Amino acid sequence: MSPTSSVSPAPMDQYAAPGRRAVTRLGLWLAAGTGHLATLTALGGLLVALAYAIGGWGITALSVNVTGQGFSWLRSDSWAVALLQTGNITLDLLGLAIALYTAYGIAGRPAVIPAFASGLAAMTMETGYLGGLAAGVIAGVTTRALQRINVPARWRPLMVDAAIPMVATLFTAVVFFRALVAPQIAQLDAWLYDKLVTLEVTDHHVVLGLVLGLIVCCDFGGTVQKAAFAYALGGIGSYVPTPAHMTFMAVVVAAGMVPALGMSLATGVRRKLFTEAERNYGKVAWLLGVVSAPVGAVPFALRDPLRVIPASMAGGAVTGVLIMTFGSTMAVPYGGFFAAGQLGKPLLFTAAVAAGALVTAGVAGALKSLRRTAPATATTGARPKMSVAV
Repeated sequence: MSPTSSVSPAPMDQYAAPGRRAVTRLGLWLAAGTGHLATLTALGGLLVALAYAIGGWGITALSVNVTGQGFSWLRSDSWAVALLQTGNITLDLLGLAIALYTAYGIAGRPAVIPAFASGLAAMTMETGYLGGLAAGVIAGVTTRALQRINVPARWRPLMVDAAIPMVATLFTAVVFFRALVAPQIAQLDAWLYDKLVTLEVTDHHVVLGLVLGLIVCCDFGGTVQKAAFAYALGGIGSYVPTPAHMTFMAVVVAAGMVPALGMSLATGVRRKLFTEAERNYGKVAWLLGVVSAPVGAVPFALRDPLRVIPASMAGGAVTGVLIMTFGSTMAVPYGGFFAAGQLGKPLLFTAAVAAGALVTAGVAGALKSLRRTAPATATTGARPKMSVAV
């Protein structure tokens, strides 16, 4: 038995044209899963938006135990908190779902357990969808490498069912996340905080707005966005928050609306540039923009990161500069437009968000127009078959 004869074809290799690079095959596999991941994201966004619509932004401050005596079937705030908690958990699970889907595409069923462990680690460290994607890639590649080890046929079932998942889990969850990712995240957070503080104390507030807008929209709710959120939250949570601190929070909240709103707008204006799954998701993605959840752009970014991420960052930068220029303020970190009562200069705030969304939609449309193959051609024939493999 040769080392490669015992390795079954990876799901992402099925129905793919011969000779394509592994990165291309993985990209097609992720593109085929856009509909599944978009459904999860849309569900979480719908629950969060409904929670704020029922209870307002103030429900984030309530401590209602939805499974215990604190929950009342007849109180709207209890239902609002339950919906908010469920929606947030659903959105948090997106990184785990991406890890599982990616690892399965690379190495099949044996990679599911390692991906689950590493995906949970990524979710715990709040690395967002990029962390989930990295977890899935590492778990899948590790499992695939272990599958190529040649062993006697009688030991093969034990290796596939026990040894490979255990070793791949240990390598991915312990070596990768503890030795590589966790230390880098801590260093990145410290470096970003120092740079943001330097811009604040040197009165480069417009530049600070630009930087905040860029980093909020670069990883859609991951480590970098959360660093910007923590910085702004520290300002409004200080003993005597200043108008400048509330402007910083307004930048973070406004920029967080741009990716989902801009991409939703792009799917309506430039329909031919998007797949049917993306167009359908675009009809509800704006809800995540309304509540300032940049994770709403993740399904678009998974399929086309080289266009969606720059477009979102461009829109976020424009919004950040405009918010700083207008001097809009935001007194609370949650709720998005549902916390309109806490906004200072709300019309100018809305104008800044609209400008950023228009820029994102325009840049995304322009970048997608440059590609050689239409999205429908790339996915229409392959997607139904690949979905069966899932």
